[in-house]
Parts: sequence; structure tokens; C-alpha cells
Amino acid sequence: MIYVNWYHHNMPKIFGVLSFIVNPLFIYLVITRSRSQMGNYRYLLIGFAVFDMVYSTAELLTPIAVLNSGYGFVTFITEGPFFENLEYGLHGVSTRCCFVSMSYAVLIIHFVYRYLILFYPQHVDKMLQPLGIIAMFLFFSAHGAFWTWICEECLAPNDEIRDIIRPAFQEVHHVNSDRISLLTGQYRNASDYVVYKSWIGISALTLFSMYCMTVYFVLGYQIMRKMNESCNMTHISVNLNRQLFKALVAQTCIPMFASFLPTIIAWYAPIFLINLTWWNNYVCNIALSAFPLIDPIVVIYFIPNYKNTLLVWLKLRKPKTSFTTTSMISTAFTS
Repeated sequence: MIYVNWYHHNMPKIFGVLSFIVNPLFIYLVITRSRSQMGNYRYLLIGFAVFDMVYSTAELLTPIAVLNSGYGFVTFITEGPFFENLEYGLHGVSTRCCFVSMSYAVLIIHFVYRYLILFYPQHVDKMLQPLGIIAMFLFFSAHGAFWTWICEECLAPNDEIRDIIRPAFQEVHHVNSDRISLLTGQYRNASDYVVYKSWIGISALTLFSMYCMTVYFVLGYQIMRKMNESCNMTHISVNLNRQLFKALVAQTCIPMFASFLPTIIAWYAPIFLINLTWWNNYVCNIALSAFPLIDPIVVIYFIPNYKNTLLVWLKLRKPKTSFTTTSMISTAFTS
């Protein structure tokens, strides 16, 4: 085990445990408080919660840390069942990193669903039919597979890289980096092969991340524009779609600020010899581990049925006997 600091060692574990408490609670709310209101959209919400728990599992099994080494950075495994095996550990680190791209895929699927609800409602049911489910699974898997492939093909270490990073590991963590599973990018002070491979890998991951952000903004703009027009929609339907869209925007901001921006900073700071080891281990990695916990909390906050139920359970609000919300929401989802 490599001990980085108290926050790095304990906060991801705390977030992981809380994730396994909050996400099942969220699933229960989706099943019991929106069965007749949201139609098939509830299945996507449940799928999101399941993914969050798998994400937390990967975080607990393969905790990672980052170390700057001059004009490069190193992402390495710090403990867990794959720590002692270099080959399995490399796959473990790559798989752990690919959850960033898979979280992007889940959000794109949600944006597409919201887009179809407003623009092509006749095609919404197709998304949750067998062929639609297979297409979503393949899309989701392709995101993860591409990210993993880039990591292992372009950022996996060779003997030259291990020679370069060995002094930094010895100075900071007092361990031999030859025995550590890691991914690394080296932008200068290495052979052309290592430098080109690093640039190709980081550029590919950056372009991939930017493609995901572009999809969010384009579909988000179209959805918002359609809701503002709302020519063929009732006031009730517009209000519901606004609530769900706000929840989706908030869900998008989480990986944007907890995944996209921190990773971009971690990737490119070494180019300018900026050592952000403290940022990566105190902020970046902890933010990544918090994503599966914050995500369901945001949705609960924006969906009144879920939030009010939770407040009643916590005795922060008195229960109300009202069928207004149910009757209002049921008109918006008939699928």
C-alpha cells in the first residue's frame, strides 16, 4: 500500500459507503414514488443509480493517486486486490479511469431521451425496447472500451518511463516504481517514441471528452429552446420537463467539474512544469470519488416527489395528503 494522505486514503471510502446507502434509497424512491408518473424514464434513472454503485465499487477496488514528475504525470494504484500484480494492476487502473468516459455516455443517453421526449415522442419507446437497450449498451461499452484502449496503448509505461519516474517515486513515496501499476504521460525529456505516444494518448482523451461536452451543450440548447417555445405542450408538461431538465443539467455539471476540468488540469499542467500533485490527490481524486454520491442527491433535490418524501422521513416536513402532483405529472409521461 502507498499512503498518500488522510483525505486521499479515507474520503473515497467514506463516499463509497455513502453511495451504497444513498443510491439504493434513490432506487426505492424512483420505484415507489414515480411508477405512474414518469413512465419508462424511471428505468433510466434506476440504471444511472446502478452505474453509480458500480463506479463506487471500482473506486474502492482500485484507488488511484497522481504524481507529477517534471514534464510528465503518473497515475498509479495505491492499494487493493490488484496492487501486487503489475499486469492485473494495469488493467485495473485503465478500467478505473474508463469510468470517466462511461459516466459521459450515461449522461448522453439521458440527454437523447429528453430530446426525443420533446422532438420525437413517437420514438421514445424504441429506446427501451430490446434493440434500443442493446444499442445503448453498445454505446456505453464503446465509451469505456475506447478510453481503456487509449490508456493501455498510449499511456502504459515501458522501461524508459520507469527509469524517468523512479527518482520522483523514491523521493515522494519512498517506493520502487518498478513494482507499481501505473499510467503515465511524458511530454519532454524522453525519447521521441515516448513523447509522441503520450501526446497521441492525451490528445485522443481530450478530444473524446470535448466531443461529450459538445453533445451536452448542443442537445441541452435544443431542449431548452423547445421548452421555451412549448407550443404544443400543456403548462403542466412544460413544468415537469423543466424540473427534469434542471436535474439533468445539474447531473452534467457534476462530471464536468468533478471529472472533465480536474483531468484536463492534471494532464496539461506538467507541460508548463506546474507541479499539481497536491491538487490531484487532495481535490481531483476525491472529487472523482464523490460523483456517485452527489449524483442521486441532485436528482432527489430537483424532483419534488422524491425530495418531499425524504423530508417527511427525516421529520423535516409534515406529510400531506394530496393527489395534485400525481395527476399533474402523469400527463407528461404516458409511455
